[in-house]
Amino acid sequence: MAEAGAEDKAKYEQTLMRMGRKLQSLGQLLEQAPSHLVAKGFPTDPAINGNRPVIIDMDEMRALFDTAAAKNVGATLREYHELLQRLREETS
Repeated sequence: MAEAGAEDKAKYEQTLMRMGRKLQSLGQLLEQAPSHLVAKGFPTDPAINGNRPVIIDMDEMRALFDTAAAKNVGATLREYHELLQRLREETS
C-alpha cells in the first residue's frame, strides 16, 4: 500500500505544481507585459497587444477555483491532505 500511496502523493504534487505554474505564469505576464495579454474571446488590437498576444483561457482559469469543477485547487488540496493523513496513519 505504501508504494501506491507514494505514487498517489506524487501525482497530486505534480497536479498542484502544474496548477501553480499556470497561476505563476499568468501573474508574471500580468506584472511584466499586461499589454500583451488578451482574454480568449475578447478583441485584440495588434497596435496595442502586438502581433502575437498571449491569450488567457478564462474557462481554464475559472476551473482552477470553481467549486463545481472536478479538479479545482481546493478539492485537489483537500484530497492531497487526506492522502497525507492516511499515509501518516499507516506509518504510525
